Parts: sequence; C-alpha cells; structure tokens
Amino acid sequence: MWLILSIFSAFVLGGKRVYEKYLTGIFGNFAMGFIIQAFSVVPTIVLLFVLPHALEIGTLPWRFWWPLIIIWLVLYPIQTYFFYRATREGDISTVVPVMALLPVFNVVSSYVVLHEAPSSLGLVGIAAIAFATYLMLWRKKSAGGISKPVLLMISAVVCIAIGSTLDKVSIGASNPVFYSLMNTLGASIVFFILMHVYNEKHSFGKMSKFFWQFTFLGVLQALSYTAAMYGFASGPTSYVLAIRAGGYILAAIWGLLVLKESFSFRKGFAFACFVLGVVLLALA
Repeated sequence: MWLILSIFSAFVLGGKRVYEKYLTGIFGNFAMGFIIQAFSVVPTIVLLFVLPHALEIGTLPWRFWWPLIIIWLVLYPIQTYFFYRATREGDISTVVPVMALLPVFNVVSSYVVLHEAPSSLGLVGIAAIAFATYLMLWRKKSAGGISKPVLLMISAVVCIAIGSTLDKVSIGASNPVFYSLMNTLGASIVFFILMHVYNEKHSFGKMSKFFWQFTFLGVLQALSYTAAMYGFASGPTSYVLAIRAGGYILAAIWGLLVLKESFSFRKGFAFACFVLGVVLLALA
C-alpha cells in the first residue's frame, strides 16, 4: 500500500512544483510557505472526516509534540527560505531533481532515530542519486563554478529529510491524517508570523487575485502530504521519499519541454542517474 500511496503523492507533488515556480516570481519565501499551508488546511480537515481516525488531542503523548515543535520552529522556516530561493533563482530542471537527494540524507536520520537501514540495492540507488547531484552541482569555471541554486536546494533537502524522520515519530504516536492536520495548522501560524517579521505582509493584497489557483494548490498539497504520511506509516521512510522523488523528475521535464530551459548531455546523464537511483531504492 505504501508504494501506491507514494506514487500517487509523487505525481501530485510534481504538478504542484511546476506552478510554485511561477508563484515565486510574485510572492516572497515565507508568503509562499503560508499560501501552501493555509490553503491546504480546509482540504485536510475534509480528509480528517473522510478517512478513518480515532484520536483525542488530550491523550497525545510528548512523543507526538516534540517532533512537531522542531519542525514548526526550526525546520520549516529554514527549508522554506532555501527551497523557494532555489526555485526562484535556478532553472526548475536543474534544482528540482536535487530533491531526489531526500532519501540519501534521510537514510542517516532514519537510521539514528528510527533504526531503519537500507538494503544493498538501496545503497546502490543512493550512490546513483549522489552522483547525479554532483553532476548538477559542479559546473565548468567558465559557467560560474558551483551552482548556488543547487546548493540552496541541497540545504532545503537536508531539512526536509530530517523533518520526514520526525514526521514518522509523531505519526507513530497518532495517525497520518490527524498528524497532517496538526502539522499544517502549526505551519500556517508560523509562516503568518514570519510574513510580518520579514515584511512580506504586502503579499496579502495579492492573494485575492489568485484565490482559485491557491485553492487548487491547497487541495494538491493536502492530498500529496496526507498520502505521504500514510506511506510513512506503513513503509520505510527513505523508500517512500525515493518514490516521491519521481514527481520531482516530472517537474524537471516540464521545465525543459514547456519552459524551454537549457538542456545538455551532462544534465541528461544526471537525469538518467536520478531515475536509476529512484528505481533502485523503490525496488530495494
């Protein structure tokens, strides 16, 4: 079941990332974080009533809350800043595939916290993804040397990978759909505050123009995130992330075909390594 949920999440996530690239040219980093989270609250509440759950908030142990607090106050602000800067400043076909590094970094945090370890085949997949990222990261000196947007995206990926491990800790003390709602509510509040602290509150005046687009984006976020949380609940964290990485490859292909971003043999070979790594991790 985790495999089906992860594939569904990957396709939805890939489509969402394409539209986010467009929005980063209009809204600030924390405004984007608020938009994605706030507009997914209502769809997640709907899912809470549709999907089976039996939980009282007063019975939740500390094991549920401490990972959420770290995610809300530390990981979400950092990863959001780096992610949307990378998306804004780099080609989507260059920075988005780097998200396939998620299972690579998650292997470490999941092993330490959850005692999950990859198989031999999984390790080969991780190596393929790491090599693909190297190809994306390093460029000729004449092209400006190391790619800053890719570095920014890698920083975001580290935070997301750690956060995914913490997601699973909290899910183990509750259930996937309830956790999705609490995560989303808390993140919305944090980003609302950050919008004011970093003087992005002027973005509120622009939101009405994109109301229906944001509503659709919120539905995609709720479906993708909740499906991923159910995947975490029943499958190895790094493997679920590997399957979801397939959605990032779809977004990158969109960047090449529709946005007419530059293509090279180096980029094509990196794509092939990304796909190989994701497939190996999925089969591991």
